[in-house]
Amino acid sequence: MTPGKAPPSIGRYRIEGALGEGAMSIIYAGFDPNINRQLAIKCLKDEVASDQAYRRRFLTEARAAGTLTHPNIVTIYDVGEANDHPYIAMERLRGETLADRVAREGFPPVPVVIDLIGQIAAALDFAHRHGVVHQDIKPENIVLVEGWHAKVNDFGVAQLQGGEQPHDGMVAGTPAFMAPEQLRGDATDGRSDLFSLGVMLFWLLAGEKPWQESTPDRLLAERRARPQPILVPRDPSTPEVLLEITRSLLQPDTDERYQHAHEVIEDLRHARQELERLRADPIATRILPMRVRWAAILGTILTLTLLVGLASVHFKQNQALTGLAADFGASLGRTIAHETAEDLLLGDHTAVRARVADMQHNEQIHYLAVAGRSGQIIASGQPGEIGTQMSVLPEDGGRQHDDGIISRHDAVPQAAGDEEMLLFDLPIRYQEHRIGTLRLGIDSAPLKAANRTTLGAMLAALLATLIIVLGTAWWLFRRLLTPIDVLRHALLQVAHGDFAQRIRLIRRDEFGRLFTTFNLMTESLSEHERTRKEPTTDERKADPTRVIEPPTADVARKGHD
Repeated sequence: MTPGKAPPSIGRYRIEGALGEGAMSIIYAGFDPNINRQLAIKCLKDEVASDQAYRRRFLTEARAAGTLTHPNIVTIYDVGEANDHPYIAMERLRGETLADRVAREGFPPVPVVIDLIGQIAAALDFAHRHGVVHQDIKPENIVLVEGWHAKVNDFGVAQLQGGEQPHDGMVAGTPAFMAPEQLRGDATDGRSDLFSLGVMLFWLLAGEKPWQESTPDRLLAERRARPQPILVPRDPSTPEVLLEITRSLLQPDTDERYQHAHEVIEDLRHARQELERLRADPIATRILPMRVRWAAILGTILTLTLLVGLASVHFKQNQALTGLAADFGASLGRTIAHETAEDLLLGDHTAVRARVADMQHNEQIHYLAVAGRSGQIIASGQPGEIGTQMSVLPEDGGRQHDDGIISRHDAVPQAAGDEEMLLFDLPIRYQEHRIGTLRLGIDSAPLKAANRTTLGAMLAALLATLIIVLGTAWWLFRRLLTPIDVLRHALLQVAHGDFAQRIRLIRRDEFGRLFTTFNLMTESLSEHERTRKEPTTDERKADPTRVIEPPTADVARKGHD
């Protein structure tokens, strides 16, 4: 057939125009007048129609897909030849390829990816069970109809496992999505399709293919250099089990991959459950999950430990700051007492009051009063106190300094605002003789502010530490749930008698060893079950096929006589 020029008919089918073309074939819009059905007609191009290798590959697609009837596989209605051109009549799909959908709308969300890969895996599982290996799974061969309903298309390079298929020495397919054994030209089976499915899953999750080279030689070299490419999902909430499924599908060794597509479907179910769990409200569960209990225990222990440590640090710091403030106040009081001693001794009360009034301009001094030897206040920052007796500071709860100085936190009723301050009572001496008393009150607000700031910083550090530790613990505990769920489901399958159950997820931790042990157990159970059910010689209804040594010529002659 010639591109751009559609024939009026092919066989009994009326041609209504061209739908598209590939490297080897053209697809026409056809109509079957016998049953009044629209369909698609796939024909080889003129330049390859005479090539026996292409004709054989084209008919292989027809034989392969024609035996498959599945909701996720394109349906083949008829295979024939017209004017020496083989053709395939198939259902006409009103949709677009996965590659076109992604190019038009962008990559789908994770729930759609899980469902989409599950549909393709179901189609591959059906095809593999019927002996058909697609060998060219890629986004361009996945047609989406009615939203995200997937249909696997184009079995042009498919392989029939049980048939006599000549090998022409060529490797057909798309290198970027081919399994390593397919690239090398080695024998392929259903696991090769699963590798291609893994490449497509990687592409959907990460937004790019795992390996960027396109030529077979360079691609093989890149895969040898990076056998397990780093998968960074576009969506940070992608379940870890989905990433593990991708890594298992992309194993270069076929024995380390999933062996069957239904195993992929089973693990995709776990991925869907994990995604739903991530979006569900954990309070709605009827049990107290281990992750909640472990996080609560860890949080309680961590909180108590940090609170005890912070309380100790705060107490020590408060003591240190209070000591510094007391030393400062005592030193300032000694200076003022020394400066007022001579005026007080001479009875120059005016000079004492002037000095007190001058010292009141110091922002650190909130209260200042001077009393004579009799205890009567001579000068004060509060004029109403002059002439009254100075009260004695109680010694309990205070601090004793050198030179008879006493300090304590207290309030002076006459002071502005009656606010609490750090009060000092200092003796005024002249040549070692006590001639009066100085009472000094300094502002304790900076001390309290420093304590509040420090306490707030420590509490913020405590809260940040709790959030980080508990968030990390919560995330780690949630990651434990997926492998536990996988193992629980696998054990239930064994309990129901499915000894062929295997866990194909690859993990490099204790769960990996546990999964390996489970697989060894089920292999042993399978062998035991097979041996138990194998019929004895007496139970056989017919002689089995056997390989025996042929009789010699003499024995054969005696038997004939």
